[in-house]
Formats: sequence, C-alpha cells, structure tokens
Amino acid sequence: MLNVLELFRPDQPVIGVDIICRELAYTPASAYRYLRELGDAGLLVRLPRGYALGPRIIALEAQMTEYDPLLVCSRDLVDKLVAATGLDALISEWHGDSVVNVLIKRGSDTGPVGGGRGKPIDLFHSATSRVVLAYLLPRQIRRIFDAHANKPELKHLGLEWKEFSKSLLAIRKLGYCLSESELHSGRMGVAAPIFDEKRRVLGSITMVGRRERFSAFQESFLCDLLTSAATELNGRIAQH
Repeated sequence: MLNVLELFRPDQPVIGVDIICRELAYTPASAYRYLRELGDAGLLVRLPRGYALGPRIIALEAQMTEYDPLLVCSRDLVDKLVAATGLDALISEWHGDSVVNVLIKRGSDTGPVGGGRGKPIDLFHSATSRVVLAYLLPRQIRRIFDAHANKPELKHLGLEWKEFSKSLLAIRKLGYCLSESELHSGRMGVAAPIFDEKRRVLGSITMVGRRERFSAFQESFLCDLLTSAATELNGRIAQH
C-alpha cells in the first residue's frame, strides 16, 4: 500500500486510480481501498482531480526534523565541519536504490547542494551516494547493479561488473569517497559512511563545495576531518 506514495513526483503531484493501476499494476478495487486507507491516515488528501499528499506528511516531517536520533546526534558535528572549512555539510540516509539528504548546513560557499533536501539521488552519482553503495552487502550491490545496468544512471558510465565492484572495494579501503562534477559542474564532494550499532550502513556524511574552495585545503586534511566526524557520529548512534 505504501508504494502508492512513491508515485508522487514533481511532474505528478496528484494521482488517481488510473495512475495507480497503470504504474503499480494494482486492480481498481485495490487502488480504491489503498486511497481510502491512506486518506483516513492523513497521508493523502482528496482533491477535485485526484489525491495529493496529506497533512500527516508535514506533521511527520516536523517530528523527524526535531527529534530523529540521527539528526539529533549529528547537528553539532555538521556545524563544526562547516565552521572549520566553509564548505557545505550534509547528512544523508539510504532508502532503496537512492539516498536522501535529510540535513543540509550551508557554508560560505555558494551554489547548488547535491539533490537538495528531501530529493533522492541515485546510488551511482556523487560521493554521498557511492560511499553508501560501497558498504552494502555484496548481494545487495549486485542486485542494484543488475537492476540499473541498462538504465541511464549507470549505462553511460560504461562500467562492467568487475570494474564496478573493484571501484567500490577501493572506497571501502579508503573509508571515504571523493567525487567531482558528478551532480553539478565545478563542485566537489567527500563523503564517509554512517553506521548503526551493528555496523550496517545507514547513510553518509558529506562535505561539498566549489572546486576552488576544496583546493584551499590539503585533501588529507578534509578526509581526516570528515572521517573523524563520521567515527564520532557512529559512536553516538551506537549509544543512543
């Protein structure tokens, strides 16, 4: 039923039974039932042209912003990274075949920040995403690779499985991932993984900014600064 919520996109802010049946292959009876149940829960609201996201979404977003354990544990660390470098700092969470930025702290740099807060980024572009992909289980990585092998986000990279898996292993050996001009031209990023108490990857912590700003620091300084913050954050999560 919750798959219905995945149908909302910038080009599709309102959905109806026809869209649900076409994109999810549900029967009309199931589509009507799910719309009714999601509406009763406040997750959808009925409009003349169909259904839009409901007020419960905003309430849950406010709850997460104030009290989500990952955000509570990371805010001061993100502030310190920004103060020390002037770069932007992000906290991102893994969801399915993408990551989502859940916290963005702007530095003195100007320019776009990844996909923006709340916008999914596929697992193949940017340090923020690839460092998460590198720490998934081998079978998860292979499933994701096979599912996207013929899609634009991976096909244009021209990577075969052996080469691709080696690149992820290299990230794991380093403990961080660097990227340049993958989401926005002239911008660089460095990301480290975030884990739960059982060392399962949850997401990533990233610093991002203009190439010129990055070049003002030694690469080793930025990477050590970020991985130290990630280590502290992982410890806090384990104890929370």
